[in-house]
Amino acid sequence: MRARACVLALAACGESGAKPDSSTTTARCDQAAAFSAPVPMAELNTAGDDLAARLTPDELTITFSRTSSNGTFDLFLATRADDDAPFGAPMLLGTVNTINSDVWSTLSPDGLLLMFDSDVTGAYHINASRRASTGDAFGPPRPGLALRDGEVHPMIANARSLYFASAARPGAGAHDIWYTEVDSTGAMDTPVALAGGINTADDEATPAVSADERHIYFRRTTASEADIYTASRSTTQDGFGAATKVDVVGVAGISETPSWSAADDCRLYFHSDAPNGSGGLDIYVARRGG
Repeated sequence: MRARACVLALAACGESGAKPDSSTTTARCDQAAAFSAPVPMAELNTAGDDLAARLTPDELTITFSRTSSNGTFDLFLATRADDDAPFGAPMLLGTVNTINSDVWSTLSPDGLLLMFDSDVTGAYHINASRRASTGDAFGPPRPGLALRDGEVHPMIANARSLYFASAARPGAGAHDIWYTEVDSTGAMDTPVALAGGINTADDEATPAVSADERHIYFRRTTASEADIYTASRSTTQDGFGAATKVDVVGVAGISETPSWSAADDCRLYFHSDAPNGSGGLDIYVARRGG
């Protein structure tokens, strides 16, 4: 893997290999339209906490976390036949869950690599697990050797790009968002902090990045509350522009945490403790233009 520190530091260096581009995807919506009122995903939500939903590019497979009877978090996976249909009954990912908390799972586009946070060692650390086919169970998880305790919220944007939040490296605030290249085995290159208008003295975490890596949603926590912010850039050789709050999704006094954005930017998945859910934290989807 070739490190992109030069790219994310805004240096002028070349980049090999074609990158996915959401501009070639036919959008299901007017991408300039505002998000409609978010809808709770009732088929996934329970009276406990259901959170950190990430999807595959076709939106037919979702992984998320749910509180267990002993108060820890477990990973679940659910599928559906159509991206407008409700998901089927969630399946516990028993081969990767531990007796501790496992949360913030993310799948590679081919569904064969699973990365997630686990505090099995006493501190959250990003782990990786592989399977030979989508019909197989995931194998035993292994900690990401290029990452540190306290680095969390992994987001696999495409076949070679991993974004995450870190409170373990020198940065601008409590958590900052970082990037590294990742291969099909989960091996990683040296991480670098995102350049541009993302990281501040506030807490930035939970990156949800488009497949072409030109658009990002994330959670910024200020002294008052946690809200969803977004930023964009023209190419992956640029830093992100100034971040703006997603007011049409945000509700005063309620915290929202983004977890996944569709390639055409027509749907945003997030979790919230809004009062119209099933209880605790619930998973929502917001659609542009209704």
